[in-house]
Order: sequence, then C-alpha cells, then structure tokens
Amino acid sequence: MRIAVTGGSGNIGRRVCKELRQRGHELLCLDVSPPASAEPGFRQVDLCDGAATLEACRSAEAIVHLAAIPNPFTDPAERVMGVNTMSALNVFEAARKLAIRRVVYACSESATGFGIHVPALKPQYVPVDEFHPCWPHETYSLSKYFGEVMGENYSRAYGLDVISLRYTWVWFAATLATGRNLLAAKRRGGALENPWFGAYISVGDVARAVVAALDYRPAVSPCFEAFLLTARDTLYGRPTLEVLSAVYAGSPPAVRDPAYFAANPCASVFDIRKAERLLGWTPQDHLEDVERWEF
Repeated sequence: MRIAVTGGSGNIGRRVCKELRQRGHELLCLDVSPPASAEPGFRQVDLCDGAATLEACRSAEAIVHLAAIPNPFTDPAERVMGVNTMSALNVFEAARKLAIRRVVYACSESATGFGIHVPALKPQYVPVDEFHPCWPHETYSLSKYFGEVMGENYSRAYGLDVISLRYTWVWFAATLATGRNLLAAKRRGGALENPWFGAYISVGDVARAVVAALDYRPAVSPCFEAFLLTARDTLYGRPTLEVLSAVYAGSPPAVRDPAYFAANPCASVFDIRKAERLLGWTPQDHLEDVERWEF
C-alpha cells in the first residue's frame, strides 16, 4: 500500500515510517523538514497550505496524519491551534477530494482533558474509556479534539474510515534518560511528588498501533473509531487507586469496573481494552524493560 505519513521526519514519524517500510509499504513522507537521513519518498510540504497538501497526497491510498505542534509550551497559543487544526482540515480535505478512504489520525489522551491540562479535572469514573466525555481546556488538547471531531464528521459526511489514536506521553530515544530516572524512582518507591495519572507509551507501541489501525476492518464502513493507547501499567509502581487518592486529596473518582484494578492494581487509568479487542493491538514495551526498547 502507498501511504502518506505526515510529520514523517519527526520523533514519532521516523519510527512509524520504519515500521511501515519493514512491512512492505511504500511511503510518502510529508514534512516541512527533511528526515535526518535520506529517505525515499520524502516530500517537503507545508500542511497548512491546502493545495500543497492535496498535491502531496495525490498518489496515496491511505494517510497517517502525525504532523502537529506536540505541546502548548513551545509556541504561542494561536500557532498551536492554527497549525494543528488547519493541517488536520487540509488532510481530511485531501482524503475527500482524492477518494482516499482510510485516515489514521494521531490524537492524544489530552483530547479527553486528562493529559496536558490546566485544572486537574476529575473523571466521572475510572478507568477512563472512549465513552467518557471529553473535556479539553487548553490549546493543544482543544486542537487535537477538534481534529478528531473533523474526522468523525468527515467520516459521516464523505464516507471516510477514520481511526483516531489517543496515545499518551510518548517515549522515544531522546527521552531515554527520563525513562531511566523514572525507573530508578519507581524502584526506590519513595513518596509521590506532584502525582498525576502516570500514563506513558513507547514509540514502538505507537508505531505498531498505526499498523493495526491501517489493517483494521470495521464491521460497518464507513466508520469513525477512537482508541486509547498506553502502556499497561503506570509509572509509579504502586496501586493506581492509591495514586488517584493522592491526586484528588483523598477523594478519587468512582470506580466503574472494580475487576479492572483487581486484575492489575497498577493498571493505567486509561482503558486500552477497546484497542485490544478491535485492533488486536496490545502494548509490548514496559518501563522495566526500557533499555531494550527499539527506537
């Protein structure tokens, strides 16, 4: 399959492109910056330019849309919102005009309101699944949420299959030192400092999820499906309900599925069972094995 990968030169994009090439796909790497090493199929394109995006995607059979400003801290709010929403719009428009039926959209758990956030909102229940209301409330989370809304409505209106991957904090080679430090802290088992949900995922597991999303054959097409993706456990090495009690000053969210935490007391707050069931995806990388991850 010929696949256009936007943001293919980035930290996640490079690993996704590697995974797809290993599986025999032909790639169009679309990015404003060239990859660190020469790659076949690279096309320099500003995805905020609709005509350029359309032309760059012209021969693709599917699109993986990874390109975005990845957090709200490095750029002004208007740039984060503008680049992320306009690039998503142009990708969906290109898919519509070129009759490309499958778009994999790189979303974020931040779209739920519980990733990058301003106030520490409390979920209605845990584990948080894809049916939980989304409460984005800062620039990055709003931009990712708006892209997902676009995808759902383009699916409904124009017959696209749109698969949205809400992955958590992604670790790649540049964050390996952070991973080592967090693993050491977990093994020390000290007091929790500024605890949050402790969700993370390896870039390899993200790449494998992209493959699963491209291969996914829904029961009904066209479809829109969102999937939460994270490592199976949190970063903390202690029961998740204990962590949540610390986060919310002794008043944690309601537990909708006690069996979930009974089976794995350190399970992620984000429920990945839908991705396991429908995509056949399961996380392979764990913090304890961080030195053996393939970046």
